[in-house]
Amino acid sequence: MAVRTKMRRIASSILLLLLAAVVAAPLLTAGARPEALGIYAAFSWVCHQRPERCWQLAGFPLAVCVRCLGLYAGALAGALAGLRFSRPAFLVSAGLLGLEWGAEAAGFTAPQPVARLAVGLLAGFFAVSALLTERRRSATRSSWIGGAIRQ
Repeated sequence: MAVRTKMRRIASSILLLLLAAVVAAPLLTAGARPEALGIYAAFSWVCHQRPERCWQLAGFPLAVCVRCLGLYAGALAGALAGLRFSRPAFLVSAGLLGLEWGAEAAGFTAPQPVARLAVGLLAGFFAVSALLTERRRSATRSSWIGGAIRQ
């Protein structure tokens, strides 16, 4: 099995587990399960979890906001699609994410949840291809530098 295929499978598995945890948190909360607190606490390190910015399931908010949900779902889709890294696509998607976040932080009208989700989906989709490709490039670059140093 090629290294790239193996990395895609590992990334897809991890992202699928993360998305399952995002959805499981409100379901576990509805069932009064203590595990829900651990899931919410874990995701609080990467997401603000403001209830008004999170979609709800079973009457409780998901473990991440809509934007983060888009990032995780987009990353999973990107890992499954296995696209090669495209610098322009990555820069455009990251730029849109930054623009959307920056406009909101500057006090402009907050975007609708669907817009947050869409921007997150795009950014996640192209970011995962950058991560999977960059790792391979870094390994190639390191071996090239190591070979140049040994000579």
